[in-house]
Amino acid sequence: INQYLDYARRDDAIKAVVIRLSSPGGGASASELLYLETRRLRDEKPVVAVLNGLVASGGYMMAMGASHAYTQPAALVGNVGVVSRAGPLIAPPPGEEIDFSGPHKLDGASAREWAATSEQIKDAFAQLVITERGGRLRISQEELTEGRIYSGIDAVRLGLADGIGGDTDAFRKAAELAGLSDRYRIVDVNLEVLKRRYAELAPLLDNAAVAQSAAGNPGPRQPDAVAADPIINPGSDHLAFRRLLMYGGLSVAEADPLPGFPLEIDETIGAPTFYYLYVGNAR
Repeated sequence: INQYLDYARRDDAIKAVVIRLSSPGGGASASELLYLETRRLRDEKPVVAVLNGLVASGGYMMAMGASHAYTQPAALVGNVGVVSRAGPLIAPPPGEEIDFSGPHKLDGASAREWAATSEQIKDAFAQLVITERGGRLRISQEELTEGRIYSGIDAVRLGLADGIGGDTDAFRKAAELAGLSDRYRIVDVNLEVLKRRYAELAPLLDNAAVAQSAAGNPGPRQPDAVAADPIINPGSDHLAFRRLLMYGGLSVAEADPLPGFPLEIDETIGAPTFYYLYVGNAR
């Protein structure tokens, strides 16, 4: 996503940007990075976000970087807050062969301190929303940090989004903010970045095919270093490009990103991990 944002920012022919956003969020650091990169783009040209489906937690944080945000009436928006996975409260004692320099070198902090850190990150998220939405926000910080998720209609009523609308409304608003006339062209930045990546991969695809032919290998077998990358297919350019588009998410729907959250996200992490993530309604 950062590649798309960077491309749009660097291309002087692009005067305004529309982001079609649908996301349940993700890791706290990644979500903050996407917000900062979206705001960086906004500093140079207008950015209009269209909130489709579920735009929650870290996904909603990214939308805060836009100049203007439309939402569909039935979209699900908000979920400001933090999910943290702290692991066992009491870490198993290390063996005698392990030496560590401080009481919290292994776990980073006490359980109480990690809980305080979660509160700190939550409050920072809330302040970001309050700062970005400004006088448009008609909800208290206390209610904002309850982690509720709102319909698109309620999101507009509460000031979490600017209006009800879709792609066409976003294109017109972006052109208006950029001072453009009605005569402009729409460029699919995702596709342009994928084309550029394919152009960079083309020599690798050709070299792989030549190497296989020289070695007398039957069929399009790839070198190990190449085979590890699912977007590379040393067949025809057409098939390789089609596979690249599918890998980029233009043709393939994503599987459920949250099976059994939070236990299955990463059971190998010993220290707490923080997520801006929508995990469903509490009962």
